[in-house]
Amino acid sequence: MIERRITFVLPEDGFASWKINRLKALSGMFRSVAVLLNVTKWERANIEHPLQVMSLGSQEFDLCQIHIEGSDAELACMVFTNFISDQFTLVNTAHKSNQLTNIALLSNLPTFHLDFPLSYLHHHSDVDTKSAAFSLATKCITSSNPALICEQFAQREQTSSTAIGHGIALPHIMSEAIDIPSVSIVSLTEELDWNSPAQGGVSMIIAIALPHNASRDVLLAFTRLTRSLLDPDYCQLLRTSHEPQALKALLTHKLAQA
Repeated sequence: MIERRITFVLPEDGFASWKINRLKALSGMFRSVAVLLNVTKWERANIEHPLQVMSLGSQEFDLCQIHIEGSDAELACMVFTNFISDQFTLVNTAHKSNQLTNIALLSNLPTFHLDFPLSYLHHHSDVDTKSAAFSLATKCITSSNPALICEQFAQREQTSSTAIGHGIALPHIMSEAIDIPSVSIVSLTEELDWNSPAQGGVSMIIAIALPHNASRDVLLAFTRLTRSLLDPDYCQLLRTSHEPQALKALLTHKLAQA
């Protein structure tokens, strides 16, 4: 089954009633199911049911996605994208046209505002061993001493497996060799054994490296993110996000909610 996603931020009038009705009308044109996910509120509704959409209580600056699934999802995604880019702040669309977004505008929205700098990198990889995947994740961490960072991650892994379940590994350290909070994401083509039978295989690595003297704001933000990774639905949302800009939006927004 074909699935496409559109990620966007709500404007001042949120989901005005006429916008909800227009989305319903657009949904009725296709042989696909369109579901609205308000990521901020962590609630969802079928777009063909306006009262459900209204009941989400969506507000300005909420991060939202439309998930479209069906035989004509690609065409539906194109039509929805055109409407959303006109009436909302588009972050990312899975349509092949992949309309460009104003990155500078997005970074200034409260939706993604952080009180600290953040280094973020993402890679898709077909590596087929844990050591290769782990090495790729740690090498992408911004550091004045990459070799030390790699060694510290390896030491952390020896203490206990960083597989947390739901297909995700979360290697994490605090180090004097880190100047700014860093996140390195590796999306794997094939699931890998992460030496944790209880937690199962891993298809996404989220490597986090924080300064040794990280501020309270940094600690609160990353605590919120790591707690969110206990939710299997949130983990699935991340693992099935194939658009790098959408994945970054989901993670950055979670940090910004702290």
